Amino acid sequence: MKTYNVKLGSLVLAAMLLTGTTLASNALGARKIKWAHVYETSEDYHKQAVWAAEEITKRSDGRYQVSVFPSSSLGKEADINQGLALGTVDIIYTGQSFAAQTYGPLALSDVPYVFRDFDHWQKYAKSDFFAEMADGYA
Repeated sequence: MKTYNVKLGSLVLAAMLLTGTTLASNALGARKIKWAHVYETSEDYHKQAVWAAEEITKRSDGRYQVSVFPSSSLGKEADINQGLALGTVDIIYTGQSFAAQTYGPLALSDVPYVFRDFDHWQKYAKSDFFAEMADGYA
């Protein structure tokens, strides 16, 4: 399970960078980034978000400061998806089905049993097809 959590954290960080989540600089100081999710603070998703937030701050030499908002504190999953579109939230954890409410093609990834295993999912996530689909979402 620990290996999976490390992979999850790495995937989240990679996904942020690959899907075009921009961290534009602010001439007045650190750029404040809001990361919202619905998971409790005891969940690994939250722990990995906190780790990634700290890494972003450290690796950007403090240019970006990420605040993590757990436990639906900024809204339920549908709300934070809408917040991402409106720009009131910068980073979210979300499921395919919620993202597909705003961009239908993403529902393709939410079909039961579409992936044989984790390796199959990884190949899909790194494919040109997924990149093209993700560009349509952004």
